[in-house]
Amino acid sequence: MIAQFTVGELSDLLDNKPHELDAWQVVDVREPWELERASIRHQHFRCTAIPMASIPLRQSELQRDKKLLIMCRTGGRSSQVANFLLHNGFPQVFNLQGGITAWSREIDPSIPTY
Repeated sequence: MIAQFTVGELSDLLDNKPHELDAWQVVDVREPWELERASIRHQHFRCTAIPMASIPLRQSELQRDKKLLIMCRTGGRSSQVANFLLHNGFPQVFNLQGGITAWSREIDPSIPTY
């Protein structure tokens, strides 16, 4: 079972615990056009953008010593990637429940849904 991380928990981390962000690597597995259309805008938010299909070839860009938070549009692709990473030896992998769509609906309605 993939551990879930809610957009509320991410928002709290960004707003109230930015010092804890060093322990995390956020990985957005959406396509480049999706990132252009809708992305989290926050002064402390940083992510590594790797489209889902490229994850197997680009695993070296992921940090095994950090908690990996995988995100996509609604949580489906990110859940698949999180499962793949767990089975490939990454010890701490979390799925952003609901993805950027949940972020738009619950945290920042100025971000368009698609």
